[in-house]
Amino acid sequence: MEMDLSQVERALTAELYPENFYAVSSPYNDVAIRGKRIRRADHTMWQSILPEEDEDVDMILASLRASTGHGDRYLTSAIYAHQRLRELPRLKKQQERHFHLDLTRLKAIDAVLCKVDATDADLMAFLDEEITAYLTATRPNQLLPTPAQIRKKINTLIQTRDTSVSEEDSDERPTEFLEVSTDGDSSVLAAGMDTATALEIDARVHAHARAHDLTPVAALVALIRGEGTTDVTLNVYRAHDVPDAPAWIDGVGWITADAAEKLEEMTTSIRDMDLVLGKVSKAYHTPEDIRAAVIGLDGGCSYPWCTRPGSCSQMDHRINFADGGETSSTNLSGLCPRHHNIKTDGRARYIIDPETREKIWLFDNGTWMISQPTGPLAPEQRRWVQTIGQRTQKRRNRIREEAQERKSRKVPHDWGDDPPPF
Repeated sequence: MEMDLSQVERALTAELYPENFYAVSSPYNDVAIRGKRIRRADHTMWQSILPEEDEDVDMILASLRASTGHGDRYLTSAIYAHQRLRELPRLKKQQERHFHLDLTRLKAIDAVLCKVDATDADLMAFLDEEITAYLTATRPNQLLPTPAQIRKKINTLIQTRDTSVSEEDSDERPTEFLEVSTDGDSSVLAAGMDTATALEIDARVHAHARAHDLTPVAALVALIRGEGTTDVTLNVYRAHDVPDAPAWIDGVGWITADAAEKLEEMTTSIRDMDLVLGKVSKAYHTPEDIRAAVIGLDGGCSYPWCTRPGSCSQMDHRINFADGGETSSTNLSGLCPRHHNIKTDGRARYIIDPETREKIWLFDNGTWMISQPTGPLAPEQRRWVQTIGQRTQKRRNRIREEAQERKSRKVPHDWGDDPPPF
């Protein structure tokens, strides 16, 4: 029989032991508890020393350099990040309840938001609501998004409302270079290029390696020497029941509706992924369409905090094929080779939630955590696309109605045969 708690006691229990929380804020883990205390102290310090608009920034920086030991670049970016937080009241309230965001993540948020018009109240309210929802735990011991994931998410949100700005966080073009570093009998070949080209090369190399049972390095050498050719498929995931929906590409993430339209012009075939999601293969090796469905669900390697794309993932049977596990999207997960080995060795195992596609990871040291799917076919991502589509259409309807109303006010009055004397 549960003890009757007062309203204050219930509120205190909910605050100290929330039902849903990020692993970094777990009330049951000593390291997480200490980490939260550090983030709370850091947050409180920065919010207390934010300068007013008319204060001398140089004098403030000089004082902070002495008292913190940090340089101007670190200090200014920290100040900007916490000033930005004041422009996001929903996120600020959430942060000051859970203190889950460290300074690095706050800086990432500010860095992307610098490209938007902060005076646009409607846009800022939209971003505040969406970012807060994205950074709110919906499960216990959930993984907190990385700074890179946060930047990518906010860039996607911005593109749904303002396509006049670049998705890149830097004005600099991707650096192109080709370098060879030698050390005795071994060498390292490194190249820098834009993401799309790099992903194409990676896909071609791995496709050639699989087709001819070669290592990726041997496949790369063969292709460069002209000893082979290969065709690759670029899967572009897009909801066709949502007007102006964004699209998703493995290794790239979400792209704008305009970019998706251009890619569709080059499309050679269209596949209904809903039909593939229910497909079961009798073979152990995963067919390409089921593999595409799994990548569309998971978004890449499913292991906690791993950011390897789906193109690098191996298909893992959660229930072993030899034990009757199906080769289907419901029993398969994408895991990069390293984390696939960890699972195969028995150091980690997982359970798939059939409703959300979330994975509950259980480790041999007794700990556990929940990883969320990031692919466009995952239920949460589908709902997000629907919401964005509905918001976009509603906003366009509102703007159109306002424009029509403004025009109607400018239509001259029909005075008939009695015009005014002016």
